[in-house]
Amino acid sequence: MLKRFLLTFIVLLIIFGGLFGYKAYNDHEMKIAMMKRKYPPAYVSAALSKIGGWQPYIRTIGNVVSVNSVNVTTQVPGQVVGIYFGSGEFVKKNKILVKLDDSLQLALLQQYKSQLIANKFNYEQYKKAYKKHAVSKASYIQMLSALRQNEALIKQTEVTLQNMTIRAPFTGVVGIRDAGFVNLGQYINPGANIISLYSVNPMYVDFTMPQNDLSRLKVNQKIDISVDSYHGKIFTGIIKTISVNVNNVSRNITVRAEVSNPNMILRPGMFVTGSVLLPVIHNVITVPATAVTYNPYGDFVYVVTKKNGEYIANTDYVTVGDQRNGEAVISKGLKAGETVVTAGQVKLRNGAEVIISKNGQGNSE
Repeated sequence: MLKRFLLTFIVLLIIFGGLFGYKAYNDHEMKIAMMKRKYPPAYVSAALSKIGGWQPYIRTIGNVVSVNSVNVTTQVPGQVVGIYFGSGEFVKKNKILVKLDDSLQLALLQQYKSQLIANKFNYEQYKKAYKKHAVSKASYIQMLSALRQNEALIKQTEVTLQNMTIRAPFTGVVGIRDAGFVNLGQYINPGANIISLYSVNPMYVDFTMPQNDLSRLKVNQKIDISVDSYHGKIFTGIIKTISVNVNNVSRNITVRAEVSNPNMILRPGMFVTGSVLLPVIHNVITVPATAVTYNPYGDFVYVVTKKNGEYIANTDYVTVGDQRNGEAVISKGLKAGETVVTAGQVKLRNGAEVIISKNGQGNSE
C-alpha cells in the first residue's frame, strides 16, 4: 500500500514538474525574445538647448493713480453764467471751465478806479502842502492811507474777478458732469464741487511687495505694466518712490512707479499686473518648456544623440529654474547645443530609437 502511494506521488511529481518546467522555459525564452526585439522608431519633435541671457523679474499687482487729481471748486460765491467743458473732455492747463456773473465786481472796479483819480490828486496836494507846513502830518498820513486803501480795493476786486473765472489748474481729463454740482443759473458757494479733474500722462502705479524683496528694489528700476482689458499691451515705467515704512501687519512695503500713458489707455483706479525687472543673468541654459518631463522622482529631458547612424533618446535628469513664454531655465544637468525632445515623449523609453519629425510636430506613427 505504501509503495503504491509513493509511486503515485513520484509520477504526479514528475508530471507537474515537467509542466511547470516547460512553462518556466517558455517564459524565459519569451523574455529573451522581448529583450532582443527591436521596437520601431518613434517620431518626435526636437530642439537645441540654448545659452544666453535671462531676464528675471518679480511679479506684482497694483492700482493706477493719477499724478494729480482734484475736485475743482470756487473760492468766491456767484451765479453760474457759463459752462465751458463736456464730460470726459481733455482740457489744458488754464482752460476756462466755469464763469460766474461778475457784473457787480466790474462795476465796483470801475468805482474804485474813479475814486483813485480823486485820491491821487488829493494826496499830491496834501503832499505839497505838508512840505510847506501848511497841513498837519496827521492830515497828510490820513490822505496817504486813503490812497493806499483805494489801491488795495482795486487789487482785491481784480483778484475776485479772476476767481470768478474758474480755470483748469493742470492739464488732464474732466470727469462726468453731475447735474447736482453745477448748472447754468445756479448760485454756488465757495468750496462747492464743480467737476473732477485727473491728469493722465504720466500715471502712477502703486503696488505692494513683501519686505523680503526690498533688497532687490531701487529707484529708477524698470517695470513693465499690463492690464487684462488690453491683452498683449505692455506699458513701461520706472520705480519713482519706495515707501520708507513697512506695514507692521502684512510686512509689505508700498512702491510707486511712474508709467508713460500717451494714449490715455491707463485710467485712475485700474487694476494692473506688474513685472519689476531684475538684472539680466548671463550664460543661462534654456530649452522649450515642453521638453521637460515632470516626475515625482526627478524631472528629466530626453537627449537625442546619433549612434551608428541612428538617433537614440536617453533620459537626462535636470534641475528646472524659472519658466516664461514657453522657455524653461535648466539650472543643472544639461549643456548648450544638446538636442532635446520637445514632443512625443510619451512613446519613449531610455535608449529608444527616434526619428526627428521635419514638420516640428510629434507623430504617433
